[in-house]
Amino acid sequence: SDVCSSDLDEGARAIHLRAEGPDFSVGEDIEYLAGLERDGRFGEWTAGYKGWIPSTWHNPKFVVASVRGRALGVGCELALLADVTYASRNAVFGHPETQRGMVSHTVWPWLVGPKVAKEYLAAGTGMSADVAAQKGLINAAVDDAALDEHVLAFVRDLATMPPGTPGANKKRINWAYRDVSRVLHDDRQYDVDFDWLVKAREVDYAFYSSVAKEGVTGAVR
Repeated sequence: SDVCSSDLDEGARAIHLRAEGPDFSVGEDIEYLAGLERDGRFGEWTAGYKGWIPSTWHNPKFVVASVRGRALGVGCELALLADVTYASRNAVFGHPETQRGMVSHTVWPWLVGPKVAKEYLAAGTGMSADVAAQKGLINAAVDDAALDEHVLAFVRDLATMPPGTPGANKKRINWAYRDVSRVLHDDRQYDVDFDWLVKAREVDYAFYSSVAKEGVTGAVR
């Protein structure tokens, strides 16, 4: 469903995020980002990425994600920022871009704790759906054939609640975890120090410029 329009639809009780193809999302298109950097439009992509917080975390509707295949990079974050995330057992979650020296904001520490988040994100290791459910990264991993019905059953339960109750509970729980929004979207003072940010942007610019000139393989090399 379209998050931007569905959150204004009084008749909608929930918003469903899913992909039509075999993967939920494989993450960043490095060549596309390189083109944005070259054209001075990288900030537009960054603004859009930050926009996922109000579209999911602050959305008055319940956002439910169903994941098949790979959910990587920013696609992983979108799936995890949903209020409830169910996945097929064939799903994999992760940030393999860290293997290329790219580091971004992530909701992982709040979901699995700092130890597990560091273990997986430091090396860019993928986490299977079964392990993700065990660690608390997602709500449940189910057989692929049962995924759609599992999501539908949850949404049906939401529909039996008094109007406004799911949204009120969502807001109450999110308030307890308000640092998620502060760190990922609202408050830049929680970010790393300014000098580091400047250097990081220089590294980003050099990398994306190299992608534009030499292609992904050459830039990584």
